[in-house]
Amino acid sequence: MRSDNNQLDIFVHDPRLQQPALRKLAKAYRAAAETALRDVQFTATERQERHDYYLAEAKRLDAEARKCNRAPRRRRATHSKGATAP
Repeated sequence: MRSDNNQLDIFVHDPRLQQPALRKLAKAYRAAAETALRDVQFTATERQERHDYYLAEAKRLDAEARKCNRAPRRRRATHSKGATAP
């Protein structure tokens, strides 16, 4: 059978390599949240909504980065014992 390109790239999909990028992006979202509170072109409620959104995204990215630290779950063996050939 063909794999139909389902093979993941070990450098792009390695969680340990994604963690620094996620932390950097979370830091940028926190900076955007602080800036959102001072943007004068928005009303006070819009500023607060934007601030809350940016902080929520930063927290989500931090959670993703923490998840990268965890060890991957082990898969159970799927092979059958004593299988007979047809």
